[in-house]
Amino acid sequence: MTVTPELKPPGPLLSAAPAPQTLTARLRPALHRWGLTLLRAGLGVLYVWFGILKIIDRSPAGVLVTGTIPGHPGGWVVPALGWVEVLLGLWLLSGRGLVVALPVLGAHLCGTFGVLLFMPGTAFDDGNPLLLTLVGEFVVKNLVLLAAVLVVTTGSRRRPDDAGQALVPAAAGGDAEP
Repeated sequence: MTVTPELKPPGPLLSAAPAPQTLTARLRPALHRWGLTLLRAGLGVLYVWFGILKIIDRSPAGVLVTGTIPGHPGGWVVPALGWVEVLLGLWLLSGRGLVVALPVLGAHLCGTFGVLLFMPGTAFDDGNPLLLTLVGEFVVKNLVLLAAVLVVTTGSRRRPDDAGQALVPAAAGGDAEP
């Protein structure tokens, strides 16, 4: 028996329509942009706030700053660091040229770990590096700030793609990285 073209089925009965995106997949690009913006703003505000406290000599961290500098630093060191922090905070808030700010921000945050090296008695309970004092916790949390600085300064011009699996350069605006 021969099958004529008229008797063959016209093709698949169901077309392979793309699956509808989940709410999370649709919101992911906007959430990513907002998350990076909020993280950058939060870091900027934190830097400005902590800097002002150093400038007006109201920062509890002033003792830690002077304790990690060899010799006897003058009274100008903490306020000067405060001004640097205010400028870094304003730089973060501006959102401009952040990849250039990365080495300065990184050096600043890495400098805070000097407390662990030069003032271990204030950072560790009974000299045990696993038992942090309040000061030790204050310093070690800067690992999270360092990670946030890396994300904000190197990833703020990128967004997740539609599938949410890889990062692709932002479509338009700003100085997108290659």
